[in-house]
Amino acid sequence: MKTQDLLNHFTKNLNPRFRNWIGAEIETHFVGAKGRPITIGCSQKIFGELTQKGWNVATTKGNLVSELRKGGAKILYELGRQNIEVSTEAMCHGDIQGSTEAILKELYACATLCNAHPLFEPIINSKEDLLIIPDERDASWLALDGKEALSLLACTASVQFTIETRGPEHAVILLRELPNAALYMHARNPYPQDKLWMEYIATSKAGYRIDRYGYVGSRAKDPLYLIEDYVNLLSQHDAVIDGKLVPFADAELPIDTFLRSVWWKFRLRRYSDRLCIEIRPIARRTDGEIWSSLSDILSGLANFDR
Repeated sequence: MKTQDLLNHFTKNLNPRFRNWIGAEIETHFVGAKGRPITIGCSQKIFGELTQKGWNVATTKGNLVSELRKGGAKILYELGRQNIEVSTEAMCHGDIQGSTEAILKELYACATLCNAHPLFEPIINSKEDLLIIPDERDASWLALDGKEALSLLACTASVQFTIETRGPEHAVILLRELPNAALYMHARNPYPQDKLWMEYIATSKAGYRIDRYGYVGSRAKDPLYLIEDYVNLLSQHDAVIDGKLVPFADAELPIDTFLRSVWWKFRLRRYSDRLCIEIRPIARRTDGEIWSSLSDILSGLANFDR
């Protein structure tokens, strides 16, 4: 990969019309009647019930159904066998809550038919082996990280919102200022996963740079004033390819695959012709707390609109 390609990814052929698009990724733990994490068999039954509601099988791994789709929405495994993620398509601010709640309601109903129910907690306490590897990207991480490190992330459930920016300059302002705004957000919805992510980085056999997780540009020696600064910081990180770390300049893989493997709490993503910022450090709690967190985020973002 070349840094110029990465810069072009964030700056070229963007739609100048701002639509206030928002997408959501909501992970949920599911447990059985005795409060134990559901089995792979139970989660597969839930996926089966969803196919009866019009969801289509999009991806399989071996004998496992790993992803369902309906329109632009997805339901899929996260790293834990008990952790099922709902991923929505980007849509206008006024539509995101109602559309997402309808999908969650359908998921909960199908889980009930399988004697399972959602656990609205960010971390599930279990000594069981929860890790499930539903796609090739995760399999590559397992080979690189080792099971002990990756299993730390299998017991967490988080929420991410992907919010459209007004372009590269606006996006950089948000990246620079949002860590301060996050202090208020976390006062209402603490993020206990933080300690597990730091332990993951420290215990992984990969030997990641310590700043592969955290706030981008938060160190004094890494000022963030231009989109070029952001690109330069990204290019300092190796890419994950076939269970190995490969220097950025030597790596040949899709840009978005690389971007997903640098776990900054606020990071830029490109969706179609829109430049968005992904807000990641939100703990999974009740559905109501999801939307209060989004309200806090949008209030914080409004302070930086131009």
